Amino acid sequence: MIVLKMFFLLLLTFCMRAVVGELNVTYVAIIYRHGERTPVAPYPTDPWRNESLWPVRFGELTNTGKRQHFALGRWLRQRYSQLLSDAFDPKEIYVRSTDVDRTLMSAQANLAGLFPPTGKSVWDTNLLWQPIPVHTVPEYEDEIVAMEKKCPAYNKEYERMIQSPEYKMRLSKYQDLMDYMTAYSGMEIKDYRDLVDIYSTLYIETLNNFTLPNWTHSVYPDKLKEPSCYSFTVQTGTPLLSKLKVGPLLKVIVANMNNTMLNTTYKEDNYLKMSMYSGHDLTVGNVLNAIGMFDGNCPDFTATILMELLFDNTTYAHYIRILYRNSTEIVEPYALRIPYCGAICPIDRFIKLYENLLTIDWNHDCKLKANYEIKFFPHIMGISFVISGFLVCFNLYFAPKPFEV
Repeated sequence: MIVLKMFFLLLLTFCMRAVVGELNVTYVAIIYRHGERTPVAPYPTDPWRNESLWPVRFGELTNTGKRQHFALGRWLRQRYSQLLSDAFDPKEIYVRSTDVDRTLMSAQANLAGLFPPTGKSVWDTNLLWQPIPVHTVPEYEDEIVAMEKKCPAYNKEYERMIQSPEYKMRLSKYQDLMDYMTAYSGMEIKDYRDLVDIYSTLYIETLNNFTLPNWTHSVYPDKLKEPSCYSFTVQTGTPLLSKLKVGPLLKVIVANMNNTMLNTTYKEDNYLKMSMYSGHDLTVGNVLNAIGMFDGNCPDFTATILMELLFDNTTYAHYIRILYRNSTEIVEPYALRIPYCGAICPIDRFIKLYENLLTIDWNHDCKLKANYEIKFFPHIMGISFVISGFLVCFNLYFAPKPFEV
């Protein structure tokens, strides 16, 4: 039965490819990681942990990172020159960033490359730059890009997953590595997240030509890479975790696509054509893993996901194509194969395939099921009645008697 189902899906994919005509991009959602930064928190024994040795404070975007995103913005301008107007139009593009310096600065550098001022947009001939709005909210209120808003149901599911025998068994394969790292780094290493934190620091130090301690040579990068990169799958390690972590962002993107399809159907030109989300390696990793396309490699600086809505001028059908570039160099992205649909997928089928993520009602779904309330409610009510009865009796007995006339 499974074999027949797979055969049918492959046949369907082949047939869909055969009828696809000329495709035009009518909307694109861009999700990227910020540019190169300094380490966020060097490990305790790090010989380069003195902040004065670095060009900017820890966790901040470097000049290299600014140049990386400026170049990416220029590349996006070239790729989507037929989609966007030459001049900035707030109805065509919406940009949102996490509320962190390096992501906000990356978005601004990217937009400087995407929208160089020309003609009436030039407001200072000595500064060929124009301000473009970048929207954000505090991380603790952001379930869209930062994916950090408090969600009790997520916390419960995450704890269940990391306590599962399967998770513990896989992690145990790296126990010797974690013990070694604990002994030399000066911090307790007990999970994938701890490993990737040090891996990231060592990676940045090599980019800046700092000599790594001798003890790192036997583990970096080879032994550290696999478990460190695996860490980007943990936050979306179950269908429920994926839904609660990535569902809100994907739901917004698909809603934008639906609006675009309505506008293209009625030949309207005044609609959103690009949404841009400036985030972190976890943002990119979470999205890729939730949609079943994570390749096991850590998202590098400026790693970019492109979700393109395509319109077939021949059949008037809409498709989605997802591309990815995981490099600080400006290289052509490659199309990812959408599971059970292929590189170019009919939008209706895409929505059906990811129904689990797209049907999220975040505020409702994040609430814990009230099993404990059902279990203890009768006892609480009983105690309440006892206390209330006691207080009533107490008041009746000790209440002052009325004066007799």
